[in-house]
Amino acid sequence: MATKNTYRILIWLVVILAATNLSMGISFWYHKQQDKKATETQQVEMPSEQRTRFFREQLNLQPDQVDSFRELNRTYNRSARRISDQLTQLRIEMVEEMGKADADTAKLHAISSEIGEMHKTLKDLTVDYYLDMKAVCNENQQEKLKEVFLSMTKSKEDVSLPQRGGRRYGRQNRE
Repeated sequence: MATKNTYRILIWLVVILAATNLSMGISFWYHKQQDKKATETQQVEMPSEQRTRFFREQLNLQPDQVDSFRELNRTYNRSARRISDQLTQLRIEMVEEMGKADADTAKLHAISSEIGEMHKTLKDLTVDYYLDMKAVCNENQQEKLKEVFLSMTKSKEDVSLPQRGGRRYGRQNRE
């Protein structure tokens, strides 16, 4: 009788241990898959400094390509910096005008339009920069360049916006 109970207890222990090991194995596998997905979708951040080195490493550029990229980068940086500084000045001017007791809406709209034009100019400059770099690249490098720029556009916003479905959005839908 005692051996039969011992036998039953041992069987239950084996079943419990097997179930524990199985669940642990599935858990490890699941988390490994999640980590793989996270590294695949991880965005590449383009540095503001040493962009030529960044592109050389990301695109595996040849020395002659590096020279072309360096010159393109210098030209882009000079122009983009000038436009960015002008945009900053316009934004400051706009905020100062809005802060006045008798804010001139016509002036604010003019500043807003000018900001829009400057922003368009900056985007056009970025398009030209991308296309000039693309022209220097081979087919594989072009695909990687596209991934880098796509990642960059997904991660940058001029204004941080709240996510949809926040408190205010949800409340409006309920009423």
